[in-house]
Amino acid sequence: MIRVSTLHVRNVPPAVYEALRARAARNGRSINAEVIEILRERTGGRTSEELLASIRARRERLAPIVDQLPDPAEVIREARNERFTA
Repeated sequence: MIRVSTLHVRNVPPAVYEALRARAARNGRSINAEVIEILRERTGGRTSEELLASIRARRERLAPIVDQLPDPAEVIREARNERFTA
């Protein structure tokens, strides 16, 4: 048997609740089912460990690109120098 957790959300602003209700209606779901779907979408249905592994893998793939970018401090410094010397 799969253990299912219960989540209670308090103090939901009326505008947020109404948007959620409308979204649920558009998708033919209950508000509860819509909230679960939103949470699943936002987390990818993955555990925190899986999310961290995904972030690390993406960081490794992007590292060669990031390493080629100029140093942000240097870019700012050059922009300031150009502004004051022009």
